[in-house]
Amino acid sequence: MKAETLEEVLFPGLDLVVRQAVVADDNLMIDAAGCGPPGTCPQCQRPAARIHSRYWRHVAGLPVGGHRVIVRLRVRRFFCDQGQCRRRTFVEQVAGLTEPRRRYSTAARSAMRTVAVELGGRPGQRLCTKLRLHGRRTALLGQLTAPAVPARAPRILGIDEFAFRRGRTYGTVLVDIETSRPVDVLPDRETSTVAAWLLEHPGTEVVCRDRLMAFTKAISKAAPGALEVADRWHLLQNLSTAVEKTCRQHRDCLRQPAATRSDQQSAAPESPLLDRVRQRHRDVNELASTGMSLSAIGRRLRLDRKTVRRYRDNDLESLLISAQDRGRGVLDSYIEHVRHRFEAGSTSSMQLYRELLALGYTGGYHVVNRYVRAIRNGITVPARAGIPSPRTITSWIMRPQETLSPSDAAQLGAALNACPEIASACDLAQEFTDMLRHRRGHQLRDWIQKAELSGPDAIGVFADSIRQDLKAVTAGLTLTYSSGIVEGHVNRIKTIKRQMYGRASFTLLRARILLQS
Repeated sequence: MKAETLEEVLFPGLDLVVRQAVVADDNLMIDAAGCGPPGTCPQCQRPAARIHSRYWRHVAGLPVGGHRVIVRLRVRRFFCDQGQCRRRTFVEQVAGLTEPRRRYSTAARSAMRTVAVELGGRPGQRLCTKLRLHGRRTALLGQLTAPAVPARAPRILGIDEFAFRRGRTYGTVLVDIETSRPVDVLPDRETSTVAAWLLEHPGTEVVCRDRLMAFTKAISKAAPGALEVADRWHLLQNLSTAVEKTCRQHRDCLRQPAATRSDQQSAAPESPLLDRVRQRHRDVNELASTGMSLSAIGRRLRLDRKTVRRYRDNDLESLLISAQDRGRGVLDSYIEHVRHRFEAGSTSSMQLYRELLALGYTGGYHVVNRYVRAIRNGITVPARAGIPSPRTITSWIMRPQETLSPSDAAQLGAALNACPEIASACDLAQEFTDMLRHRRGHQLRDWIQKAELSGPDAIGVFADSIRQDLKAVTAGLTLTYSSGIVEGHVNRIKTIKRQMYGRASFTLLRARILLQS
């Protein structure tokens, strides 16, 4: 077996002569010199004939045997003898090892680029330290350069938004559906920005998108000939929201038998909580109608921004229903005990609360205290029957019926029998999901007309939104194109964004998104 030289082991195929290799501290220092033919002038591409001088150059390489590698390279500087060339001298480059003005070998730079793409700056630096690879944070980030965007857009383009800060700032990702690779990332989701990109990169024939109106306007403006395809997942999500809203609006139908529903309505006086809900709903909507932002309204009314959004985006009836049920769910199983103990003479809310804790109660004291005060005032409401939540009923309706267990199917049947509005929403939702799963987009117009004429209000609003985007929704219910690939990239973007903890610029984030694919 032929013994290999040190050059063949450390630098296979390179024009190098290794003169010495010494381990110093944690570094492997290698003295080497180039032995290849004279190179060509980088300006005039003419070969060199005379050596000008020699000097030492230090290049960091890949680790060997658990040691950092530093190549102390003796390189030659050549004359350029072409009188018309502006360059007088140039330095030789060892192909596969050095590059002009680089302190890292070609292989080391490739490894650093991979680490930077996957981890970024500081995490990448920590990994390089453990791998005995030279790579500081700034050097790693310097390897991240976004690839050039093709002049023409993909034939099938997917477009979706992602959040820099949820509820505040958003960006846009553009994906080639056929290759499953991101094409570009935009700094916002404004119509003008998306339209400008589409104008600069023509060639799109099909656009898969969600139902954001900004994208619809941009496509109509910049690519009017492209076929728009509404995403089926977003359609199901919007339909599910409409069904759940219907279930919430009519959940009183589920709390008592149908025979006694009309004549056993509670005539209890309204609590201060309901008055506060009405007042907040009125104040929030009055300020919102003047054009004030959510944050400004929150500062004016001393409310959280999310609370302001809830009062602005929900109708008063649903807010009142939610307020009536607040806290009651955890107490329902203990109401009979509270009433029995109260009638026996134990009227202290704190004493009753301590007794309930011993029985396994997990709610707060204020819930018990509010119910005890209601007993004193004679305005208590009997414990609710064990009925499924609106969200649970919605999940049963939206799932294929053959996948429901016998128990779930029985509870769903009872809910549909108790409320005609929920039953109507169920029929319309199942008809729509059947159209979607079997690509029967030609039936969509009839479904819209049926939903608007005989469906619950929330389903009617959903049907009206479909009518306004009829062509794209019909394409989504007919063609096989989908935005699922784009949603996968949005999830990947969330991971990359959270790794960077909001410190990095948009330029760096865009580079990592486009490189890590």
